[in-house]
Amino acid sequence: MRKTIAVMLFTLLLAGCAAPAGEAPASSSTASAVRAAPAPEVENMSSSMVESSAQPLPEEEVLAAYERAERIYGWFDLAPLPSSGQPSSVNGRTYYPVDMEGIVELEDLRTYLRGVFSQELTDRLLSGEAARISYQDVNGILCVCGESREHNAGKGRIRVEAEQLEETLYSVNVMVELLGEDGETVVGLESWSFPYAFVNDRWVFTDFRLVY
Repeated sequence: MRKTIAVMLFTLLLAGCAAPAGEAPASSSTASAVRAAPAPEVENMSSSMVESSAQPLPEEEVLAAYERAERIYGWFDLAPLPSSGQPSSVNGRTYYPVDMEGIVELEDLRTYLRGVFSQELTDRLLSGEAARISYQDVNGILCVCGESREHNAGKGRIRVEAEQLEETLYSVNVMVELLGEDGETVVGLESWSFPYAFVNDRWVFTDFRLVY
């Protein structure tokens, strides 16, 4: 994952970076402090979503994989999976039983994550060390600890593009507008690159994070 920040004058942005008036921004998602957290959902992932041959992928498929990874990563950084029932205290932290069909135990969540992320990234998320929202089994039931957060108010429109680097490696490049104190004026750009690789007979992200 690479991150670069370039701060530019607003007038230069109007001349070279801003979308022309009346034209819809070419982005896959828009960050906003008041945007509601996406409703968690568990989809029935077909074999084509988790496995493929090492052949060139259509850009639409890579971008769809990014959107799917963004939603699932949000369970660990933006909004936890829905929960209900009696809380349990584990190491001084309060956990609530996850209330999501198809995800009953930690291994169910691990299997789901492995359809999107590499083994290393999956382990890192489930360890709780790299996530603000954590999950673990309590008495054989998957439980969650953590609260929802708002989107970063300093982030504006987001543009996502896919770039093939090798036969088995893509880079999903994400550019984010940085906003001034008024929440509207664009004062710079932030860019991220996330590797999407063919590992162990499936396409997965080997590194990831939310950019807002």
